[in-house]
Amino acid sequence: MTQQLKKAQVVEWLKADQEIMQILQIMASWQLPDCWLVAGTLRNFLWQKLSQLKGPQNDVDVVFFDDSISYEESEALAAQLAASHSEINWEIKNQAWMHRHNFAEEVPYVSSLDAVSKYPETCTALACRLENGQLVFKALWELKDLANFEVRPTPHFSQNEEYLAVYQKRVTAKNWPTFWPDIKIYLT
Repeated sequence: MTQQLKKAQVVEWLKADQEIMQILQIMASWQLPDCWLVAGTLRNFLWQKLSQLKGPQNDVDVVFFDDSISYEESEALAAQLAASHSEINWEIKNQAWMHRHNFAEEVPYVSSLDAVSKYPETCTALACRLENGQLVFKALWELKDLANFEVRPTPHFSQNEEYLAVYQKRVTAKNWPTFWPDIKIYLT
């Protein structure tokens, strides 16, 4: 049976969660350019809401985009920001430099949301932030796969065997069926 999940419901769940809202407020105070809460932080939160099952406690994934600073400066800034709220397990990455994370010859990203759209799984390509005090949520590949616990590669990771191999290795290593037994993982 196919589940429906509406963006408005996701926004309500996020707004009602004190921990998520605290994280978003901290992020807003940093005033980083093109800054979003992303990826597994949101995916796992939503899978837990949908399943009522406890998932893994991961880091808090934050991205920003600033191509005016170097990779080294980005890493130093991320460490400084993380240390300012060390009670949270931050993973802060400048997407201006993350295009080489999986593939040396990858074309640079043009924004944080461009990078998020090229994450390995459709159900992980999620982002949210506060804009003028309002919660903004983006599902770059819609919510159908996430709502139905279906894991499939984004078009970016479906483009050839090399990219698919990285996707396959990643989803195998995540071991999501341990936490969500009804999950369906598509390897191609």
